[in-house]
Amino acid sequence: MYNDIILSCKNKVFKIDTMKYIYADNAATTKIDPRVLDEMMPYLKETFANPSSIHSMGQRSRRAIDRSRECIASYIGCDIQEIVFTSGGTESNNLAIKGMTLKNKGHVITSAIEHDSILKPISEISENRHITYIDPDSMGHISTEDVKNNIRDDTVLISIIHANSEIGTLQDIKAISQIAHEKGIPVHTDAMQSFKYENIMETDADLITFGSHKIHGPKGIGALYIKRQTQIKPMITGGEQEYKMRGGTESTALIVGFAKAVEILKNEREERYKYVKNLQSEFEKEILSQIPGSRINGAEEKLPDISNIYFKDILAETLLINLDREGIEASAGSACTALSIEPSHTLKAIGMTDDDAKRSIRFSFSHENTTEDIHTILKVIYKIHKAQF
Repeated sequence: MYNDIILSCKNKVFKIDTMKYIYADNAATTKIDPRVLDEMMPYLKETFANPSSIHSMGQRSRRAIDRSRECIASYIGCDIQEIVFTSGGTESNNLAIKGMTLKNKGHVITSAIEHDSILKPISEISENRHITYIDPDSMGHISTEDVKNNIRDDTVLISIIHANSEIGTLQDIKAISQIAHEKGIPVHTDAMQSFKYENIMETDADLITFGSHKIHGPKGIGALYIKRQTQIKPMITGGEQEYKMRGGTESTALIVGFAKAVEILKNEREERYKYVKNLQSEFEKEILSQIPGSRINGAEEKLPDISNIYFKDILAETLLINLDREGIEASAGSACTALSIEPSHTLKAIGMTDDDAKRSIRFSFSHENTTEDIHTILKVIYKIHKAQF
């Protein structure tokens, strides 16, 4: 059950026991696909030049970035000039929110279940009277009517997440976009979680955040789709890269890795969806039948990889610690807030008490998980639950 790792440092040798683990936290990040890593290596070792350099190696880097942009744009269905590479979802969300609201000052509509990389930038650039937070229903749905009824004459942006990272509930962004566009209001959606399984361009949003590390690509690279003619202000200046929207030397290797992950996703998405959905269904069915008082948080129709479960008789902290001791890695919410002792703002927004929120765990699977993984996790949960009595 254990693998030994030998580390050497300053002529000293350390032996570390590492437990064989089951990774069930794929909504936080995913393991990089070996095919992606292989694609990246030449741009870390040989073709490492700055893609803005005019010499031959620099131009080879530039062509690799251009090919990667074409690959990603082709997959999602947009023009290459509408893709701006960033360092990831957080930067893309900041660019969308700050870039739009600093260019066009006014009222912003968002939801109470957004990722912190939406909520914090909005609170930083807007006074409270210029922000409307739409509350979800108990399943995590944002009402399109609530969005429509809160539009004001000075509304300059609507930003609603496509799929919540904690409960996986999908929103009808296309309907929200239709309402907004009738009023000439641009829409942004954070599609970091949904990108791996959903056609994000069907949202018809003007700005869409998506990225690499949720689809078995490298960390440190993401993108913001910006529809043509959208008036937005750059946030990182000092260079003319990314169509003058994001200054700084591009990381060729990360961009190439992102594109390779997208290429693989294109070929495997449907198969992955069905496989992971079956894992999710079996897992949730067994939990509900074997653990008294348990329930699934969020909507029945959701992303196929996220199961957020309330355990009546077990605190999330207790369950997570004991799962970790058994080599099972899950989480109590978004990775960006996992170190916080506060109950999840998403779970509170859908009507859960602080105590109930602290009894909820997120398990998130990928195509790399197996049915055996699911059964092992279930056995450990049953054992932990039994030990409470």
